[in-house]
Amino acid sequence: MKYDIAVIGAGVVGSAIARELSKYELKVILIDKEEDVSEGISKANSGVIHAGFNVKTGSMKSRFNREGLALLTKTADELGVKYKICRKLVIAKNDEEKPYLLKLLEQGRKNSTPGLSIIDRETIKTLESNIEGKWALYSEKTGIITPFLFTIALAENACENGVIVKLNTEITKITKEKESYKLFSASGELISESRWVINSAGCASDNIASLVGDNKFKIHPCRGEYFILDKAHSDMLNMAVYPVPPADGSGLGVHFTPTMNGNILIGPSAEYINDRDDLATTKKTMEQLKKEAYELMPIIKNFGFIKSYAGIRPKLFNSQSNSNFEDFHIAESDVNPRFINLIGIESPGLTSSPAIARYIVEDIIGEKEDLTRKKEFDGRWKGAAKIYDKNSDEYLSLVKRDSDYAQVVCRCEHVTKGEIKKALNNPLKARSLKAVKKRTFAMTGRCQGGFCLSKLIDILQKEYSIKTDEILRLR
Repeated sequence: MKYDIAVIGAGVVGSAIARELSKYELKVILIDKEEDVSEGISKANSGVIHAGFNVKTGSMKSRFNREGLALLTKTADELGVKYKICRKLVIAKNDEEKPYLLKLLEQGRKNSTPGLSIIDRETIKTLESNIEGKWALYSEKTGIITPFLFTIALAENACENGVIVKLNTEITKITKEKESYKLFSASGELISESRWVINSAGCASDNIASLVGDNKFKIHPCRGEYFILDKAHSDMLNMAVYPVPPADGSGLGVHFTPTMNGNILIGPSAEYINDRDDLATTKKTMEQLKKEAYELMPIIKNFGFIKSYAGIRPKLFNSQSNSNFEDFHIAESDVNPRFINLIGIESPGLTSSPAIARYIVEDIIGEKEDLTRKKEFDGRWKGAAKIYDKNSDEYLSLVKRDSDYAQVVCRCEHVTKGEIKKALNNPLKARSLKAVKKRTFAMTGRCQGGFCLSKLIDILQKEYSIKTDEILRLR
């Protein structure tokens, strides 16, 4: 129950911090209120590895985006999580929008972003024949990664290296002792006592800070809704395509993003709401997404969407100026020593996450404590690679060892029973339909679980003795 460091929030940043801490001789606990990691902001976003040209020069976002760009790909390589440097276009529909591209180009150069250039309509068509635009900023270094899978890999690898992961645990009370902090759950249970607390609770980070009297932060939730195109249309797009964004700075505009799994994402919207848990998709917003998407890629009028979903951006609100801050807040509390707040970590938080983690460990904690590196640290994630990605010899060898790998459960995504069982045997003991979905992509294809749902329920019942109502509750 006593730890050196407690990390609250198991999104991509909290999980990256936990993994970085697991490289040292420290007792660490990672706590999240959900039944699995990556259930908040890190689950529902565009999954873009940002090159760094669209953030304000001199900001924390600029610094950590720049450092994170190299660190994220290095970390993904260590873990064995796939990513792709797919490139990106920011489209100006007319001459009136071109000055914004020039502004982005100049900002990118100040931010030391490599591989940027302005291209014309003819060059746009050679890169993306289905996109309409007169001018574009072309970025050679933008990439994509599956954000929830990267987060899962970080958290599971941290667990494999000694971090205790405590799920289904919402911290509702924190008491400040002489040399430590005590964290309590809603039931009054003492979850941990630790010298350091790292608050990376995403949309709840302001609430966590207020538990120790840090009341200056306020998160204003901004919902982003998306459409998903069937992967049958994956050849319609090669790279991420963005418009010139809205002038209010609420987001980067409705854009097209290819995914590592072959689908194309369309979105997000930018809707300021009061309920930070409201993940509804709305008819009005869906129609607006379609309208804006059709302007960039008219051909998609002929294609079907297989799903819609929404995520929340944790906009850090400035009550004094009645506006949103443009930057991350990452700092040790002014009033609570050894209590580190990470507030307003929105885009480019995914790209920045490994750099933020290194900064927290080396530059904040490491400045106050002598940290000893472990002699043994295994940075490779033990999660299952997709069978569909293996060659025939590897697949046959696997089937000979375990016949469950010959039984296809999800036809759309070619997921076998063996993969599902391995996913459910994860070190976090996250055993739910959502846990399976994020780790294997079962239920994410064209039929959205129409074929495989009953089979997945059967596996959870027979293999893990989980009751049907509990399975459906965590769907």
